[in-house]
Amino acid sequence: MLIYCFDGVTKKFAYTDVIDDGAQVPENATTIAPVNTDGTGMYAPTWNGTNWVPMSQEDYQENHEQQQKPNDVPTITESQKQEAQYMLELTKMKVNIAANTKTIAALTKQLTQTALKNKEAQ
Repeated sequence: MLIYCFDGVTKKFAYTDVIDDGAQVPENATTIAPVNTDGTGMYAPTWNGTNWVPMSQEDYQENHEQQQKPNDVPTITESQKQEAQYMLELTKMKVNIAANTKTIAALTKQLTQTALKNKEAQ
């Protein structure tokens, strides 16, 4: 049998467990599922002795949701974003220039070798 356990002091839902069908339900548990009448889950349900009482969505969000950004993280300005974008573009251009330099050097070497072979052939 599936049981729904709650904290002995706060009566807040803690976990589910399975016990033998003939076993006695512990004092800090119930067989009543912590769901709304429409079958949806509850926000931080608390056992009142006869049924589960959900926390309001607003209270749940206020008490349980994690802050998306710590308070000590500075806000990035639009100019800082643009500067970072420019730095990224500059880095990409430097990489392209380095690759092009190698290509030019290889082509120059090939051209020189071809010119020497043509001169020797004459």
